[in-house]
Amino acid sequence: MFKEYGELSAMLYEHTKPIGYSVGGDIEYYSEKLKAISGDILEAGVGTGRMLIPLIKQGLTVDGVDLSAEMLAKCRLNLDKHKICSKLYQQDLTSLDLPNKYGAIIMPTGSFCLLPKNLVNDALNLFYSHLDDGGKIIIDLELPMDFKSGEVRSYSYPLCNDIGILFTSSSQDIDWIAQKTSYIHRYELLKNGEVQKTEVSNFTLYWYGILEFEMLLKSAGFVDISYELGYGTSNNSSLITFSAVKK
Repeated sequence: MFKEYGELSAMLYEHTKPIGYSVGGDIEYYSEKLKAISGDILEAGVGTGRMLIPLIKQGLTVDGVDLSAEMLAKCRLNLDKHKICSKLYQQDLTSLDLPNKYGAIIMPTGSFCLLPKNLVNDALNLFYSHLDDGGKIIIDLELPMDFKSGEVRSYSYPLCNDIGILFTSSSQDIDWIAQKTSYIHRYELLKNGEVQKTEVSNFTLYWYGILEFEMLLKSAGFVDISYELGYGTSNNSSLITFSAVKK
């Protein structure tokens, strides 16, 4: 019944967040943080290549991994359009098995919060094993500061003269014990006012306390753990960026 990051959600993401679109300054932030990295970089949850392609254009060598075949298909098209190359892999981050090791693994814009909480230890341990000695992870986490149960929001996005996407987000519940929020996302592809295709996603996000995530990183073997709020620009931000190093 549910499809996460399928054809329509990938289409909408591409439309609203095109290549080079910076979400809250994330591209600039990661560009600066990666300047001193030696070795290749892996973007986990690469999506359509929104950040990957600008980083490569800056001279970095960046591979991408994502679970969504639809997102990766968009990413390949974007790489061709920009005439650049990258190794892309379709894999689940909780069972990651790539042929290379990296100087850094990044996971921007809170995508880590999509991973099932009972499997995050697996993901962090696998990130650790895919890093060079002294390699770094940089991970964004989101806190549910603006979540409102029962809230329904609809948005219409014209794609061309007679085609558009109607997106409806319904906030379901916040579970304080399991530390998760849940939404139902509905995407409807419209042509001349008629629904051509529908896609529904059960969208669940998990959150972490600062000390909790530090303990998870330490358990995986990471050292030199630090964090910043709002990419270092706001102490009231719901975005927390953790950095840590493989010893």
